[in-house]
Amino acid sequence: MKFAVLCFLLLGDHDMYSGMLVHSLDSFRAAVYEHAVIFPADRTKILSRDDALKVMMKNLNVYKQQTELASLNEAMIIIFPEYGLYGLGWTRQTLAPYLEYIPDPNVEMWNPCNKPSVYNSTEVQHMLSCIAKHNSIYIVANMGARLPCTNLDPKCPRDKQYQYSANVVYGPSGDFLARYFKFNLYLNEDYLDKPNKVELSMFDTPFGRFGTFTSLDIMYHDPAISLIEKMNITNIAYPTAWVDNLPLLSAIEFHSAFAEGTHINLLAANLHIPSAGYHGSGLYWSTSTSIDAAYYYNDSKNSNGSLVVETLQPIIIPSPNERFIKNFNALTRSKEVKFTSVCDRGSNIKTHEIKINGDVYKAVLLQDPMYQLEVCNGNLCCRAAVETGIAPGELYAFGAFDGMHTEGERYYLQACVFIKCANNTLESCGSPTKVSSSYMGKMAFSGNFTTKYVFPEVLTSENGVPGLMTKIWYYMGDLIIDAGLNGATLSISLIGRDYSRDNLA
Repeated sequence: MKFAVLCFLLLGDHDMYSGMLVHSLDSFRAAVYEHAVIFPADRTKILSRDDALKVMMKNLNVYKQQTELASLNEAMIIIFPEYGLYGLGWTRQTLAPYLEYIPDPNVEMWNPCNKPSVYNSTEVQHMLSCIAKHNSIYIVANMGARLPCTNLDPKCPRDKQYQYSANVVYGPSGDFLARYFKFNLYLNEDYLDKPNKVELSMFDTPFGRFGTFTSLDIMYHDPAISLIEKMNITNIAYPTAWVDNLPLLSAIEFHSAFAEGTHINLLAANLHIPSAGYHGSGLYWSTSTSIDAAYYYNDSKNSNGSLVVETLQPIIIPSPNERFIKNFNALTRSKEVKFTSVCDRGSNIKTHEIKINGDVYKAVLLQDPMYQLEVCNGNLCCRAAVETGIAPGELYAFGAFDGMHTEGERYYLQACVFIKCANNTLESCGSPTKVSSSYMGKMAFSGNFTTKYVFPEVLTSENGVPGLMTKIWYYMGDLIIDAGLNGATLSISLIGRDYSRDNLA
């Protein structure tokens, strides 16, 4: 079967980009723990500090056990999730007993395990420090922070303290190395304060320099892209509380895509509360033209948390200006590819509107095995050459979106998507589904994005369980599949973020 566009896009020297990524001879073992958090019995009640500590110590005891297990597996760093010490669903008053004062490690060196009495009511920091010390490991955990303020500060809250979601980092001797206060809050996190300015939090290890941020931060330029691009960070420790938001924002789906699009090692630890949609953790690392991963995805309501341990290699980028070069090249290269609206099939295929996560996409519906298509929305045109085995009764949509995403959080999004519809109706396209019987044989996929920040996603299904297809080509802005997918196809997408347009009215 002729597949001219795929041949055109697959031609060329795949080694051309190999100089962009240098694997060091050194490697390191890393771990993330997806934690089934132990909640307090009643989150509507204001507890005493002692009762709040009892809740957190139950979770910290799990952290201790998992750190010991990670250490036995030779892990050198372990990441724990956001809200892992006390769970979700607070008011400002009910959260307060769980908070601790966290000093600035850039101002004062401190080892909480060795000197627990330097600051009052820092029991959590003391235990985290001791867990790190006793296991000779780096620990990154998320906890609640409070910083006192006075009326001299015009932004000081009425209760005279700022309340933050904080990442804390401890070294293998128990030293307090770094802190980070979450900058981008979800709308329902009204019990937390947003820092007056964004922090770029980093720490050094023998196996590379790390940055850290939290959950929703990954969707915005600051601090995520600033750390990666301006500070040339190639390792991110990422505690998160991420709801699995299919079809485009499953945790393993987007986090792996972010690692590939930015060429980093992303160590992502999520909560494990499947009944509320919180699950999906992993270690994701970029290769020269693809993504690899070790991850945990279990949405069974009776499932437990899990430890993921894998060997990673430090990523070396010769220059910060080269980090996004293969995305950027697509801006000019895509103009060389000549597409008509519906190649070889006339122009009678109808364009529809479908809604995905609140955004209205222009889309073409697919049921036949082979297409060469272009679909446009606004200034974005998405192009695909597809050879697929679509099962009888199944329907796919190939679509484009170029505009402001406003459902929940607000950000400017450009997206080219190939998604499985929940059933064989137009109305179901964009609805979440985990079931597919269709396979992808070959695909070449690109778009004329106005941004160089493009993240390639491939999500598959095996017996109704989503998984990642990691052996793909993502080369000079083209997402290429030339050997088929392992598992049935749920979605194949290019997610572009034009950060410069986030503040548009």
